[in-house]
Amino acid sequence: MLLVGTVRAATIVGAVSAITFAAVIAGPTPTQLLMLLAIVIVGTYIGLAHPTWLLWALAAVLACLPAGYVPGVHLPLIFAMTSAVLLATVVHPPAGSSTAWSSTTWWSTAGSPTARFHIALQPLDRLLILFALIAIPSVVLTMTGLADIVEYAKWATAVLLIVALRRLPGSQLATFGRVFVGATAVSGLIGLIMLTVDTGGKTFSLLSPFGYTPASAGRFVYTGATAIPRLSGTFIDPNAAGIGLLAALMICPLVFRGRTRWLLGLFLLVCIAGTLSRAALFSVVLGVLLMLLFHTMSGRARGYIAGSMVAGMVVLAAVPASRHRIFSSFGSGDTGSSARGDALRDYPANMAGHWLLGHGWGIPEFKDPSLAFTINYVANAPLLAIYRGGLFVGIVFTVVMLYCCRLAYRCLRHTRWEPAFFGGCFIGFFVLGMQLDFSTVTIPVSVTDLSVMIAFLAFAQRFSTSDESVSARATARATSVGAG
Repeated sequence: MLLVGTVRAATIVGAVSAITFAAVIAGPTPTQLLMLLAIVIVGTYIGLAHPTWLLWALAAVLACLPAGYVPGVHLPLIFAMTSAVLLATVVHPPAGSSTAWSSTTWWSTAGSPTARFHIALQPLDRLLILFALIAIPSVVLTMTGLADIVEYAKWATAVLLIVALRRLPGSQLATFGRVFVGATAVSGLIGLIMLTVDTGGKTFSLLSPFGYTPASAGRFVYTGATAIPRLSGTFIDPNAAGIGLLAALMICPLVFRGRTRWLLGLFLLVCIAGTLSRAALFSVVLGVLLMLLFHTMSGRARGYIAGSMVAGMVVLAAVPASRHRIFSSFGSGDTGSSARGDALRDYPANMAGHWLLGHGWGIPEFKDPSLAFTINYVANAPLLAIYRGGLFVGIVFTVVMLYCCRLAYRCLRHTRWEPAFFGGCFIGFFVLGMQLDFSTVTIPVSVTDLSVMIAFLAFAQRFSTSDESVSARATARATSVGAG
């Protein structure tokens, strides 16, 4: 077991050294450096003694403080927590026998007295690791500064989080989902309060230790001279909020039961409507339509779902803000649609000389919203992956998403409606949402939300309820009695 201890120790020392080096490069004050050192020490202890706490903390931070920073240090909370979870996965590998849907292990030992490591990965895991590796040449050959490495690190940790979450036992992943959904509901409540009562953003003053400021609160969509507020909450960006709320809405039926499931689901749906995010709303609509088309349900159930969808559309049409935002989409007066059309037409010219390696990872238009508006790069996620990382990165990204859509289709054919809803919304998000928004490529929190969706694909495929288990046991018992 000497090799096991050596690898774990080297991993811990390497991670702590990397974080400390990044802090020194960022140039913090001595007080901030001491605070960071304390956080690293405490985080290392938690990772060694209570690794699952890091999972629950990541789920809560991803939902409630997605745009926050580590107090006193300009280090994104999402990046810090995701890195900690990945480190804990290596230090405390989950046993393969406890994994609900796979017999593979993350790290396993064999042989005596010298331990031998091997990694047993499923096809999706291999694709994700290839995805992270194939982007490295693009980063190295287009790098202009430290920002490129930082942006790649944020993106790569979010992608590899999928592999770590897929190693979890089913019960732990379900708990992660419950924490994530509950915390997202709290985040949605904060967003509704800021949308209706706290329009000045005083809530962000309470969150100032995490880098939030009242000046960053409030987002609007403009209809002529009229400014319509959008729910953004602690996400700051309403489209990113729509993706986070969509992920929670998809996971909610898988991890909650009874009245809690319906109340949380309805509340999350209301919050999604408040973001006025067409990507999220259209993904839900297409997801439900796919469920009606491909899921094997009774005619009565189809009628209930279709009626609920019509009622929802009527409610949205009754609210002027959502009516204009949704029903004027893609019309001649929709400036967003015309900008997307212009970006697609200009795309080949903008990619001239950059097809192989892309424009780079830390480029200014990914950092400055006003510059992004001026350049008007494509909002289509696969094309934007090529824009940033080159053709090979874009191809692997598309292959990964198509493979995930194949898994989502299996969920659509499940006997239960909960995984069917998850699979339908996942396909809807890829077909519509990711073609309308760029968040899942350039904004780390949205990349992480997409990672959580992908991680729950296998969970949804193997979804079962306690009622089904009881029924199966009863059937088996009756059969054995009859045979006797």
